[in-house]
Amino acid sequence: MRGRLTASTSAAGVENVLALAYGGARVATILQMLPSLPRGMKVSQEPQLYLVLWLLAAVNAAGVVTFALVRRRGLSPAGVAVDVVFCAAFLVLGTLAVPVQDRIGSWVGWAPGYSLAVVVGVAGLGTAAWCAAVATVSAAYVFFVADAATIVNRSTIVGNTLTLLVLGGVARIVVRYIRRVAADADEARARVAELARREEKQRAQLTMHDATTIMQLLTDPTLPADTRAQLCEQAAVEVRRMRAYLRGGPDAPRRPATGGPGEPGEVMLRDVLESGMSGFADLGLEPALDLADGVVVDADAGEAVRGAVAGVLHNVRRHARASMVIVHADAERDRGRWVVTIRDDGIGFDVATTALGTGLRRQVLAELERHSLTASIASTPGLGTQITMEGKLGP
Repeated sequence: MRGRLTASTSAAGVENVLALAYGGARVATILQMLPSLPRGMKVSQEPQLYLVLWLLAAVNAAGVVTFALVRRRGLSPAGVAVDVVFCAAFLVLGTLAVPVQDRIGSWVGWAPGYSLAVVVGVAGLGTAAWCAAVATVSAAYVFFVADAATIVNRSTIVGNTLTLLVLGGVARIVVRYIRRVAADADEARARVAELARREEKQRAQLTMHDATTIMQLLTDPTLPADTRAQLCEQAAVEVRRMRAYLRGGPDAPRRPATGGPGEPGEVMLRDVLESGMSGFADLGLEPALDLADGVVVDADAGEAVRGAVAGVLHNVRRHARASMVIVHADAERDRGRWVVTIRDDGIGFDVATTALGTGLRRQVLAELERHSLTASIASTPGLGTQITMEGKLGP
């Protein structure tokens, strides 16, 4: 559940948060409606209709919440239209089931409160559709409270109607602004990734330039012996420089030590991941491992994870043409599992039509499965690749 309640600042992440907020508003409305249900059944002139409308509102709200959690985005325009129609129906039919004196200032007449959540939820529609939705709900609200429009209640009715219009407008402004910020953030990330890719390409060209020049000279059979000896020394220096470039540093990857902080033969998942990432600084790695602090795994499984991480990164280096690789680890304790994802911004591939190479097929999928771990691959041409690894949390 933690993954559904948190999101990035990307456009997709913002849509997820907005959907959850919309669903949360519905849940809050239903909870406010619940205590007044017994009294509403008692005072209603049509208790059976009152109950049916109440249950339909609850079911509709549950559907909105479920959609938000499962699809991680808000309703489609067609779904919003259906939602608005339901809301208007609750208000219009509510006149048959809610006593006049309970239509204002009482949760026995719950439809106005429900309509407020609906009006806030239509904020993401286009201008014409939004105006139509707000106008429909507002008109239905006026119809619902019309019989209660005594001299005392007229100002309240006007104020409540303005509340629907004003809060609906404010919600629309906020949603549009947040979406614009998210779009700008995505555009900025894309620019940064492109600049990083170009910088890395230039760095590689500079790293290889002298080496290729030396190799070209060494292939000349007429090269004097003393000059060849000097070039051989320079070639050795270039080899060391290129190896350091490929490793991203002077240290070689380390295998995780067994016998970690837990039982003998256990290792810390974070140590395993850091060991697997060692030597791949040239990929623009961005590790996010804090959420996996304290997670321990069996040493053999840890070695399989380390090998899988290294294998994936080797594959990224050889094929993905990525400028950034994000390694994220999380401990989903409510689901009893840990999850590691490796995502690159490279060229991607079609999983359905592209045969997996030996590295992904054997070192990642098969080896992890052999240790009762699972892995999945998701990739889209032009949009990069994501590898997800999962395992059970220890007791």
